[in-house]
Amino acid sequence: MHRLKLIVLGSSGGAPTKRRNCSSFMLAAESYGIMFDCAEGTQRQLIHAGYKISKIRYIFISHLHADHFAGLIPLLSTKSMFGIDGKITIIGPKGIKDYFDFTLKLTGSKLFFEYEIIEISDGIELKYDDFELSVHLLNHRLESYGYRLKFNDIPGNLIPEKLESFGLSEGPVCGRLKAGEVIQLDDGRKVILKDVATEDKRGQIIAFTGDTYVCKGIYKCIYKADLAIIESTFLEQEKSRAEERTHLTAQLAGNLAERSGVKELLLYHFSAQYPVIDEFRTECAEKFKGIIHLADDLNVIEIN
Repeated sequence: MHRLKLIVLGSSGGAPTKRRNCSSFMLAAESYGIMFDCAEGTQRQLIHAGYKISKIRYIFISHLHADHFAGLIPLLSTKSMFGIDGKITIIGPKGIKDYFDFTLKLTGSKLFFEYEIIEISDGIELKYDDFELSVHLLNHRLESYGYRLKFNDIPGNLIPEKLESFGLSEGPVCGRLKAGEVIQLDDGRKVILKDVATEDKRGQIIAFTGDTYVCKGIYKCIYKADLAIIESTFLEQEKSRAEERTHLTAQLAGNLAERSGVKELLLYHFSAQYPVIDEFRTECAEKFKGIIHLADDLNVIEIN
Protein backbone atom coordinates (compact mmCIF):
# COMPACT_ATOMS: atom_id res chain seq x y z
CA MET A 1 0.00 0.00 0.00
CA HIS A 2 1.02 3.61 -0.38
CA ARG A 3 2.94 4.93 2.60
CA LEU A 4 0.66 7.68 3.86
CA LYS A 5 0.36 9.58 7.09
CA LEU A 6 -1.95 12.37 8.16
CA ILE A 7 -0.58 15.31 10.14
CA VAL A 8 -3.17 17.31 12.07
CA LEU A 9 -2.32 20.99 11.64
CA GLY A 10 -5.56 22.42 12.99
CA SER A 11 -8.63 20.88 14.61
CA SER A 12 -10.67 23.75 16.07
CA GLY A 13 -13.94 24.97 14.58
CA GLY A 14 -14.73 28.63 14.03
CA ALA A 15 -11.90 30.13 16.06
CA PRO A 16 -8.53 28.96 17.39
CA THR A 17 -7.94 28.16 21.04
CA LYS A 18 -4.77 28.01 23.14
CA ARG A 19 -4.49 24.34 22.23
CA ARG A 20 -5.96 24.21 18.72
CA ASN A 21 -5.45 25.98 15.43
CA CYS A 22 -8.31 26.12 12.92
CA SER A 23 -8.84 23.59 10.16
CA SER A 24 -5.90 22.15 8.25
CA PHE A 25 -4.45 18.70 7.58
CA MET A 26 -1.43 17.44 5.68
CA LEU A 27 -1.73 14.09 3.93
CA ALA A 28 1.93 13.19 3.56
CA ALA A 29 2.95 10.74 0.86
CA GLU A 30 6.57 9.66 0.46
CA SER A 31 7.68 12.51 -1.79
CA TYR A 32 4.91 15.10 -1.66
CA GLY A 33 2.05 16.46 0.42
CA ILE A 34 -1.66 17.10 -0.04
CA MET A 35 -3.10 19.82 2.21
CA PHE A 36 -6.76 19.88 3.17
CA ASP A 37 -7.83 23.42 4.11
CA CYS A 38 -5.41 26.13 5.18
CA ALA A 39 -6.61 28.23 8.09
CA GLU A 40 -4.87 31.24 9.55
CA GLY A 41 -1.62 30.16 11.21
CA THR A 42 -1.21 26.97 9.19
CA GLN A 43 2.34 27.71 8.06
CA ARG A 44 3.41 28.08 11.69
CA GLN A 45 1.85 24.70 12.40
CA LEU A 46 3.90 23.26 9.54
CA ILE A 47 7.04 24.55 11.25
CA HIS A 48 6.03 22.87 14.52
CA ALA A 49 5.26 19.67 12.62
CA GLY A 50 8.63 19.73 10.88
CA TYR A 51 7.01 19.52 7.44
CA LYS A 52 8.62 21.47 4.60
CA ILE A 53 6.57 23.80 2.40
CA SER A 54 8.60 22.55 -0.56
CA LYS A 55 6.87 19.17 -0.35
CA ILE A 56 3.34 20.55 -0.76
CA ARG A 57 2.01 19.71 -4.22
CA TYR A 58 -1.76 20.07 -3.76
CA ILE A 59 -4.00 22.26 -1.59
CA PHE A 60 -7.71 21.36 -1.44
CA ILE A 61 -9.96 24.03 0.07
CA SER A 62 -13.39 22.84 1.25
CA HIS A 63 -15.10 26.24 1.39
CA LEU A 64 -14.38 29.93 1.75
CA HIS A 65 -15.07 30.54 5.42
CA ALA A 66 -11.99 32.18 6.95
CA ASP A 67 -11.36 29.40 9.48
CA HIS A 68 -10.70 27.07 6.54
CA PHE A 69 -8.66 29.08 4.06
CA ALA A 70 -7.38 32.41 5.49
CA GLY A 71 -3.83 31.04 5.70
CA LEU A 72 -3.58 30.21 1.99
CA ILE A 73 -2.10 33.44 0.62
CA PRO A 74 0.39 33.85 3.52
CA LEU A 75 1.59 30.26 3.03
CA LEU A 76 2.12 30.72 -0.70
CA SER A 77 3.75 34.13 -0.18
CA THR A 78 6.29 32.54 2.14
CA LYS A 79 7.02 29.85 -0.45
CA SER A 80 7.63 32.57 -3.03
CA MET A 81 9.64 34.85 -0.73
CA PHE A 82 12.13 32.10 0.05
CA GLY A 83 12.41 31.00 -3.56
CA ILE A 84 10.96 27.57 -2.91
CA ASP A 85 10.34 25.96 -6.28
CA GLY A 86 7.76 23.38 -7.29
CA LYS A 87 4.29 23.65 -8.77
CA ILE A 88 1.24 23.75 -6.49
CA THR A 89 -2.27 22.87 -7.62
CA ILE A 90 -4.96 24.69 -5.62
CA ILE A 91 -8.50 23.36 -5.81
CA GLY A 92 -11.52 25.05 -4.26
CA PRO A 93 -15.04 26.43 -4.72
CA LYS A 94 -16.08 29.04 -7.23
CA GLY A 95 -14.71 32.41 -6.14
CA ILE A 96 -11.34 31.21 -4.92
CA LYS A 97 -9.59 32.41 -8.07
CA ASP A 98 -11.12 35.90 -7.83
CA TYR A 99 -10.10 36.08 -4.16
CA PHE A 100 -6.62 34.89 -5.04
CA ASP A 101 -6.11 37.41 -7.85
CA PHE A 102 -7.65 40.29 -5.89
CA THR A 103 -5.55 39.67 -2.79
CA LEU A 104 -2.31 39.44 -4.73
CA LYS A 105 -3.15 42.66 -6.60
CA LEU A 106 -4.25 44.51 -3.45
CA THR A 107 -1.06 43.60 -1.59
CA GLY A 108 1.24 44.09 -4.56
CA SER A 109 2.38 40.49 -4.27
CA LYS A 110 3.71 38.13 -6.91
CA LEU A 111 4.27 34.39 -6.72
CA PHE A 112 7.51 33.29 -8.36
CA PHE A 113 6.62 29.66 -8.81
CA GLU A 114 4.21 27.73 -11.00
CA TYR A 115 0.69 27.29 -9.69
CA GLU A 116 -2.71 26.25 -10.98
CA ILE A 117 -6.11 27.16 -9.56
CA ILE A 118 -9.07 24.89 -10.31
CA GLU A 119 -12.60 25.91 -9.33
CA ILE A 120 -14.83 22.93 -8.66
CA SER A 121 -18.46 21.89 -8.76
CA ASP A 122 -20.34 18.81 -7.61
CA GLY A 123 -19.29 15.53 -9.19
CA ILE A 124 -16.03 16.67 -10.75
CA GLU A 125 -13.44 13.91 -11.09
CA LEU A 126 -9.73 14.55 -11.65
CA LYS A 127 -6.92 12.07 -12.27
CA TYR A 128 -3.43 12.62 -10.93
CA ASP A 129 -0.32 10.44 -10.96
CA ASP A 130 -1.02 8.57 -7.73
CA PHE A 131 -4.73 9.04 -7.11
CA GLU A 132 -8.15 9.86 -8.48
CA LEU A 133 -10.01 12.76 -6.90
CA SER A 134 -13.77 13.15 -6.76
CA VAL A 135 -15.57 16.20 -5.39
CA HIS A 136 -18.90 16.11 -3.56
CA LEU A 137 -21.19 19.02 -2.69
CA LEU A 138 -22.10 19.12 1.00
CA ASN A 139 -24.79 20.93 3.00
CA HIS A 140 -23.50 24.13 4.60
CA ARG A 141 -24.45 27.80 4.78
CA LEU A 142 -21.74 28.53 2.24
CA GLU A 143 -20.92 26.31 -0.74
CA SER A 144 -18.82 23.53 0.78
CA TYR A 145 -17.24 20.38 -0.64
CA GLY A 146 -15.88 17.04 0.41
CA TYR A 147 -12.84 15.49 -1.25
CA ARG A 148 -12.49 11.76 -1.90
CA LEU A 149 -9.07 10.42 -2.89
CA LYS A 150 -8.72 6.88 -4.26
CA PHE A 151 -5.04 6.00 -4.47
CA ASN A 152 -3.89 3.76 -7.29
CA ASP A 153 -3.83 0.03 -6.71
CA ILE A 154 -0.33 -1.35 -6.18
CA PRO A 155 0.67 -4.13 -8.59
CA GLY A 156 1.28 -7.53 -7.04
CA ASN A 157 4.70 -9.13 -6.67
CA LEU A 158 6.06 -11.39 -9.38
CA ILE A 159 6.12 -15.09 -8.49
CA PRO A 160 9.31 -16.77 -9.82
CA GLU A 161 7.66 -20.20 -10.03
CA LYS A 162 4.86 -18.85 -12.22
CA LEU A 163 7.34 -17.07 -14.45
CA GLU A 164 9.22 -20.34 -14.90
CA SER A 165 6.00 -22.16 -15.79
CA PHE A 166 5.75 -19.90 -18.83
CA GLY A 167 9.44 -20.23 -19.64
CA LEU A 168 10.15 -16.70 -18.48
CA SER A 169 12.82 -15.37 -16.13
CA GLU A 170 13.25 -12.12 -14.26
CA GLY A 171 14.67 -9.39 -16.46
CA PRO A 172 13.43 -6.91 -19.07
CA VAL A 173 10.31 -8.96 -19.71
CA CYS A 174 9.17 -8.30 -16.14
CA GLY A 175 9.29 -4.57 -16.74
CA ARG A 176 7.16 -5.02 -19.83
CA LEU A 177 4.62 -7.04 -17.87
CA LYS A 178 4.48 -4.41 -15.11
CA ALA A 179 3.91 -1.75 -17.76
CA GLY A 180 0.77 -3.62 -18.84
CA GLU A 181 2.19 -5.25 -21.94
CA VAL A 182 0.89 -8.60 -23.18
CA ILE A 183 3.76 -11.03 -23.79
CA GLN A 184 3.34 -13.39 -26.75
CA LEU A 185 5.13 -16.74 -26.22
CA ASP A 186 6.58 -18.88 -29.00
CA ASP A 187 3.89 -21.51 -28.43
CA GLY A 188 1.15 -18.96 -28.99
CA ARG A 189 0.19 -18.41 -25.36
CA LYS A 190 -0.24 -14.88 -24.09
CA VAL A 191 0.91 -13.77 -20.65
CA ILE A 192 -0.20 -10.73 -18.66
CA LEU A 193 0.95 -9.57 -15.24
CA LYS A 194 -1.85 -11.18 -13.24
CA ASP A 195 -0.82 -14.59 -14.66
CA VAL A 196 2.55 -14.45 -12.90
CA ALA A 197 2.01 -12.16 -9.90
CA THR A 198 0.14 -11.94 -6.64
CA GLU A 199 -3.10 -9.96 -6.56
CA ASP A 200 -2.92 -6.18 -6.71
CA LYS A 201 -3.20 -4.39 -3.39
CA ARG A 202 -6.07 -1.92 -3.25
CA GLY A 203 -4.96 1.67 -2.85
CA GLN A 204 -6.25 3.54 0.17
CA ILE A 205 -9.36 5.71 0.08
CA ILE A 206 -9.08 8.95 2.06
CA ALA A 207 -12.08 11.26 2.49
CA PHE A 208 -12.17 14.80 3.86
CA THR A 209 -15.35 16.73 4.54
CA GLY A 210 -15.59 20.43 4.93
CA ASP A 211 -18.32 21.91 7.10
CA THR A 212 -21.63 20.15 6.55
CA TYR A 213 -24.88 18.83 7.90
CA VAL A 214 -26.29 15.44 6.86
CA CYS A 215 -26.69 15.15 3.07
CA LYS A 216 -26.33 12.74 0.15
CA GLY A 217 -22.98 14.20 -0.81
CA ILE A 218 -21.26 13.15 2.39
CA TYR A 219 -22.30 9.52 1.89
CA LYS A 220 -20.77 9.55 -1.59
CA CYS A 221 -17.64 11.19 -0.27
CA ILE A 222 -16.86 8.84 2.61
CA TYR A 223 -18.18 5.50 1.25
CA LYS A 224 -15.87 2.62 2.23
CA ALA A 225 -13.07 5.06 3.14
CA ASP A 226 -10.04 3.70 4.94
CA LEU A 227 -9.91 7.03 6.76
CA ALA A 228 -12.71 9.60 6.81
CA ILE A 229 -11.97 13.04 8.25
CA ILE A 230 -15.36 14.40 9.29
CA GLU A 231 -16.30 17.61 11.03
CA SER A 232 -17.88 17.25 14.46
CA THR A 233 -18.61 20.69 15.82
CA PHE A 234 -21.09 19.91 18.59
CA LEU A 235 -22.18 17.29 21.10
CA GLU A 236 -25.65 15.79 20.91
CA GLN A 237 -27.20 18.22 23.40
CA GLU A 238 -26.57 20.92 20.77
CA LYS A 239 -28.15 18.91 17.95
CA SER A 240 -30.72 21.58 17.08
CA ARG A 241 -28.00 24.21 16.95
CA ALA A 242 -25.91 21.94 14.75
CA GLU A 243 -28.76 21.63 12.26
CA GLU A 244 -29.41 25.36 12.34
CA ARG A 245 -25.73 26.14 11.72
CA THR A 246 -25.36 23.24 9.23
CA HIS A 247 -22.76 21.36 11.24
CA LEU A 248 -22.55 17.81 12.59
CA THR A 249 -22.58 16.38 16.07
CA ALA A 250 -20.25 13.54 17.05
CA GLN A 251 -23.14 11.10 17.00
CA LEU A 252 -24.31 12.22 13.56
CA ALA A 253 -20.75 11.86 12.23
CA GLY A 254 -20.52 8.39 13.74
CA ASN A 255 -23.81 7.33 12.19
CA LEU A 256 -22.74 8.60 8.76
CA ALA A 257 -19.45 6.71 9.01
CA GLU A 258 -21.08 3.48 10.19
CA ARG A 259 -23.69 3.50 7.44
CA SER A 260 -21.00 4.21 4.85
CA GLY A 261 -18.67 1.37 5.83
CA VAL A 262 -15.82 3.61 6.95
CA LYS A 263 -12.84 1.81 8.48
CA GLU A 264 -11.33 4.63 10.58
CA LEU A 265 -12.93 7.94 11.52
CA LEU A 266 -11.16 11.15 12.51
CA LEU A 267 -13.35 13.79 14.15
CA TYR A 268 -12.29 17.44 14.00
CA HIS A 269 -13.66 21.01 13.96
CA PHE A 270 -14.57 20.95 17.65
CA SER A 271 -16.34 24.10 18.78
CA ALA A 272 -14.14 26.30 20.97
CA GLN A 273 -16.85 26.06 23.66
CA TYR A 274 -15.54 22.56 24.56
CA PRO A 275 -12.24 22.71 26.48
CA VAL A 276 -12.36 18.91 26.92
CA ILE A 277 -13.42 16.70 24.00
CA ASP A 278 -13.49 13.16 25.47
CA GLU A 279 -17.29 13.10 25.23
CA PHE A 280 -17.05 13.37 21.44
CA ARG A 281 -15.53 9.88 21.31
CA THR A 282 -18.18 8.50 23.68
CA GLU A 283 -21.08 9.89 21.67
CA CYS A 284 -19.56 8.90 18.33
CA ALA A 285 -19.00 5.32 19.56
CA GLU A 286 -22.74 4.96 20.19
CA LYS A 287 -23.13 4.80 16.39
CA PHE A 288 -19.73 3.96 14.90
CA LYS A 289 -18.06 0.63 15.68
CA GLY A 290 -14.79 1.23 13.84
CA ILE A 291 -11.65 3.02 15.00
CA ILE A 292 -12.27 6.57 16.26
CA HIS A 293 -9.59 9.26 16.37
CA LEU A 294 -10.09 12.69 17.93
CA ALA A 295 -7.97 15.24 16.08
CA ASP A 296 -5.34 16.90 18.23
CA ASP A 297 -2.99 19.45 16.74
CA LEU A 298 0.35 18.03 15.51
CA ASN A 299 -0.73 14.43 16.04
CA VAL A 300 0.22 12.01 13.26
CA ILE A 301 -1.96 9.12 12.05
CA GLU A 302 -0.38 6.33 10.01
CA ILE A 303 -2.77 5.15 7.28
CA ASN A 304 -2.47 1.45 6.56
